[in-house]
Amino acid sequence: MKGTGTSHQLKGVCGIMRGVAVAMTICACLAGTQPASAGTLTLRDAIAESLSSNNALKISREKLRESRLQVRESWGMLWPELSSDVSLTRQWAESGINSSIDGQYDVKIVNGTLAVNPGAFYHGLMASRKGYIIAEKDVRRIKADTAIRTIKLYYQVLLARESITLQRDSLKSLEENLRVVTTGYRRGTFSKLDYLRARVAMSNQKTVLINSENQYMTARATLNIQLGRDINDPLDADPSAVRGTPDMPLNLPLSGDAGKKAVENMIATALRNRPELIQIKLRKQVLDETARASESVFLWPTIFISGSYGTSKVIQKDEGSIGTLPAPFDTLSEEINKSFAPPGWNNSWMVTFGATYRWGSLVPFDSAWVGSKKIRSQARQTAFEMDDFIKGVRLEVQSGYLKLKSASSSILSQKGNIQTAEETLRAARIQFRNGIIDNTKLLEANLQLTTARTLYIQSLHDFQVAKAELNRALGVDYFTIE
Repeated sequence: MKGTGTSHQLKGVCGIMRGVAVAMTICACLAGTQPASAGTLTLRDAIAESLSSNNALKISREKLRESRLQVRESWGMLWPELSSDVSLTRQWAESGINSSIDGQYDVKIVNGTLAVNPGAFYHGLMASRKGYIIAEKDVRRIKADTAIRTIKLYYQVLLARESITLQRDSLKSLEENLRVVTTGYRRGTFSKLDYLRARVAMSNQKTVLINSENQYMTARATLNIQLGRDINDPLDADPSAVRGTPDMPLNLPLSGDAGKKAVENMIATALRNRPELIQIKLRKQVLDETARASESVFLWPTIFISGSYGTSKVIQKDEGSIGTLPAPFDTLSEEINKSFAPPGWNNSWMVTFGATYRWGSLVPFDSAWVGSKKIRSQARQTAFEMDDFIKGVRLEVQSGYLKLKSASSSILSQKGNIQTAEETLRAARIQFRNGIIDNTKLLEANLQLTTARTLYIQSLHDFQVAKAELNRALGVDYFTIE
């Protein structure tokens, strides 16, 4: 009876070891460097697909075009208003010179008007140019945000998928163990406590597997939305995107002067390259230029020039409808009419130069004066905003640096921990064969190995995400994303 129980125990151990072998195979696949298959979605392709379908990025590009037109509009202040017009005038007068005129045809071939305030033009142009740069930086910011979100979701899908694989293999091992323990319990080899523990362990593992599957489905759906796909579209992420190699952990100083210097260098890089910080600086400059443009109303005169070129024709009344005057006044009246209303078409042109100075805007309650002061206040507000943002950048860089260092250290720690857990399982198997420990200790050893491998995969995930987040904090691709 005892020999039969031992035989079943050995079968249970073999089942457990088969699960361990499968888990080891999974990690070996993760560590491989084989290229992705044709149907596999690589991280680079995922980022490109996400950028191409991102509506926020499309909006920012349209705003960039809009700001380019705004610059052109500012230059348009130097272009005169040009027009042409045609008119017909009909009139009647009882007496006097106009009594001989029925109306007039007017044709203005060219009308031109140009009014420019030099200060308003210059500062308006500078503000529009800086606005264009702000729009460029906004495109860059949205690209970075989209890329970092895609990277995080991509690795989240990989982590969830590999977690399912590990949990399924662990469940197979626990099911095999329950089968062995159930047989042994019926034969009296195992106690009821061993049987109940094995049953509870398997049931718990089923719940863990269900949760892992739900997490994977949620992560896949979220990534599909990020990529602009249907929520239920199939998605095959490249498992080689998460791979642990000896060269992956970075040799980053964690403490001391070297660590402080590394963080300060990264902060300096972030302050030079973060698009949001550049946008705040430019926004303050735009407000300053806009305030100067508003102040130019009472600091500079507005220079204007207008002119026109055209032709006109007076419509004379019939001679019979005009009263006659006694001589010699009739001859004199005729000559006067010809002078004021010559027959036929008569060409003419006109040019006017001048300047206007709005001295009334010097009064503190004038709209132009008040408007410039309001804009100056907004510019001062951006200075405070910039101060807060710089503090946030310093904290974000330091936090990201510590997260990257922690993830790098975890990879090395968990890699050694897997070896320890494997050695523990081998020792537990030998002791179980010799009757030194019971089945519970063997299950614990198997669970510890599964946990160590899960944490190792989690560390690889955290490492890649930490690099992407720190790149986002620095505003440049400081680290290469696998």
